[in-house]
Amino acid sequence: MKKAGTGTDVARKRERVPQAERRRITRGKLLDATIESLIDIGYPRTTTVEVGERAGLSRGAQLHHFPSRADLLVAAIEHLADERSKEFEAELNARLEKGDDPIDAMVDMLWATFSGPLYWAVVELMVAARTDPELVEKFETFERSLGGRIYGAFKQLTGRGDRQAKIAVEMTLYFMRGLAMERIFRENDAHYDDLVERWKKGLRATLS
Repeated sequence: MKKAGTGTDVARKRERVPQAERRRITRGKLLDATIESLIDIGYPRTTTVEVGERAGLSRGAQLHHFPSRADLLVAAIEHLADERSKEFEAELNARLEKGDDPIDAMVDMLWATFSGPLYWAVVELMVAARTDPELVEKFETFERSLGGRIYGAFKQLTGRGDRQAKIAVEMTLYFMRGLAMERIFRENDAHYDDLVERWKKGLRATLS
């Protein structure tokens, strides 16, 4: 009969996984569970208890990585943005290699992001931030960082770094957010796709 593992055996198994890697895995579970909860049940019901249950982790493990609920929520969106940025860059490069117009490719990729289910998690936090000073402060930092990334990619693609180009990118982000919010009340993808096409034409004309 095989003997059950002793405490020493368990400790040795844990030692095989570097501490930094264990921290990364635990953090990833919490962030993924937070995003999942925001999409499934919204901000009000995405509590630390709910996230812990979805991640299969204790309250102590959460507090070790994220001292407050706001820290956890914003970190989850930043995590999502980092992952999406990698995918965005790869997909964008693939389109450019095919010879697609840089502005068309950029706008299409942005709309794919804003019209996808993962953006609902961002919407949940945007609404909640209006009445939560701690959350709005952290979310503003995230928004500035994300906007900077998008503008940087646009500048690299088009070679345009002037004020007019920066305003064009900013207006495009406002347009995307508004269109994404409209989809909450009315599902009409053909109509939205047409509006995106019209926006691309206007953007090309503005930057010509």
